[in-house]
Formats: sequence, C-alpha cells, structure tokens
Amino acid sequence: MNRYHKVFFVVFLVVASSIAATFYFVFYHNKIESKTIRVAVLDSNLVKSQSLPFIKVRELLESEHGRIHKEILAQETILREEHQRLKKTKAKPEQKLEFDKKIAILEQQVQKTKEKLGKQFSVLTEQVESALNQVISEIVKKHGFNLVLNMTIQETRSILYYDNAFDITAEVINRLDRICLLYTSD
Repeated sequence: MNRYHKVFFVVFLVVASSIAATFYFVFYHNKIESKTIRVAVLDSNLVKSQSLPFIKVRELLESEHGRIHKEILAQETILREEHQRLKKTKAKPEQKLEFDKKIAILEQQVQKTKEKLGKQFSVLTEQVESALNQVISEIVKKHGFNLVLNMTIQETRSILYYDNAFDITAEVINRLDRICLLYTSD
C-alpha cells in the first residue's frame, strides 16, 4: 500500500502542476503578450539643430557672448594703452600695483560673466527641453506609442533600421516651432 500512495502522490503532483501551468499560460502569460508595442523614433540631434526654440537659444547665447566679448575687448584695449603709458613713464610701484588691481578686477568680471552666461544658457535650455518633453508626451499619447527611441546618441546613429512611418522627428520640430512662434509673436 505504501507503493500505491507514492504513485498516487506523484500522479497528484503531475496533475496539479499541469493545472497550475495551464492556469498561468491562459490567464497571466497571455495578458503580458497581448500588449502591443508601438515604437516611435526621434532624432534628438536634428530636433536640437533645426527647431526654432533651440536655434533661438543658441542665437541669444551667441549674441550675448558677442556683446560681452566687445565690452571686455574695449576694457582690455584701455588697459593695454595704460600699460604702454606706464612703461614709457617708468611707473612708480603704487601705480603698478593699481594697474595689477585693474587687471585682477577685469579677470574677475570675465569669470563672473562666463558663470552668469552659463547659468542663463542652462535655464533656457532646461525650459526648451521641458517643452520638448511635453511635445513628445503629447505625440506619444496622440499616436498610442509606448516606447520612443532616440536615433542618435552623442551624434552617433544608434538605430540601424526603422520604418519612416515611426519617425516623429518632423512632427516634434513642427510643434516646437509653433510653440516658439506663439511666444515670440506676443
């Protein structure tokens, strides 16, 4: 009888395992597989090089950098002239010390200006990237995508092949441009 109990127990385990496996594949496994994956691709380098908000931020940075460069160049010219004058007149030690202070002040101004410009650029870039993320989110919801892949990473193409129907780059650029035009037309 002991032997029949063992056989019965093994048969019971096989049947219970089969029922559990069937239950898993019918109820849980199919739910996982039934979700459709909808993928979009985006060339973020193209968006950042061709969309108006990113272009305007770059232009603003270049313009501000040019303006500041002219101001610093004018101050440097004045200091060079003063340096030449001091060399010709054989300046006193206190005059040289005063001149060195002016140079140090200019160097501090340059450093502070670089930091300020860097912070302003960071803030503007964060705002534009926030708008970019919002636009991507809206497009994802509109088309039912559940995965967006970036085509380029550090200017290197990372996706070897994709169907152009999944490329949302142009739509992202168009929406960003419209947002930019709305804010700049006021």
